[in-house]
Amino acid sequence: MSDIVQCFRDVSLNIPNQTLLERNLRSQKNEITTGHSYKSLRLHRNALPKYRAKYANLLPPSPPPEEIIRERLDVSNTPLLTPADIENAYKMGQVYVAIHCLENSVRSLIRKVLNNALGEQWWDKAASSGMKRKYSNLKNREGKNKWLASRGADELNYIDWGDLVTLIRKYQEYFISYIGDINFVVLRLGELENLRNTIAHNGVIPDDEIARIELYFKDWCRQVSP
Repeated sequence: MSDIVQCFRDVSLNIPNQTLLERNLRSQKNEITTGHSYKSLRLHRNALPKYRAKYANLLPPSPPPEEIIRERLDVSNTPLLTPADIENAYKMGQVYVAIHCLENSVRSLIRKVLNNALGEQWWDKAASSGMKRKYSNLKNREGKNKWLASRGADELNYIDWGDLVTLIRKYQEYFISYIGDINFVVLRLGELENLRNTIAHNGVIPDDEIARIELYFKDWCRQVSP
């Protein structure tokens, strides 16, 4: 609100009634959202393209991913956590995006390759008994907890990162044309498994390991992209 009032001052306009202005802004649910605290407001990211098209350079550039995360949820007052803990949480949120995209890209490649090579029943032919048991146990648990969202659309969403690597290695002859060098990809995915598990269990990894994740993600994209 102080920024808006200052804009009015800068162009020599009468200062608006701040209570009324704030009430009107908060009523625009699709265009205005809460900022870093309840007392601050900001343009919703979905509204930015429309306003940029209309007002060009008057608006700031798109916020980086960490700002989007902060916009959606203010965790600054979490009990028993220090400011450093909060910053680590936001940092890990960004790393999770890379891991999420990488893991799901690997799943999509496996799904595509094995479906083409083994047919629509590829899961029954390719999965080990341990993978099938893991899938069955998790599906049964979901059936008992119907209020929770399912893990994913098919069997690959129910097995572990290491299982994905196992499938690529087991059927590497089918993946060569997509990956090129199997070891190049498998070794990187294997190294990332522990880091992925740390993030999945809400741990914090150091900056050099974050850089490793970013590098390996870029390696995967360059190697697998058409």
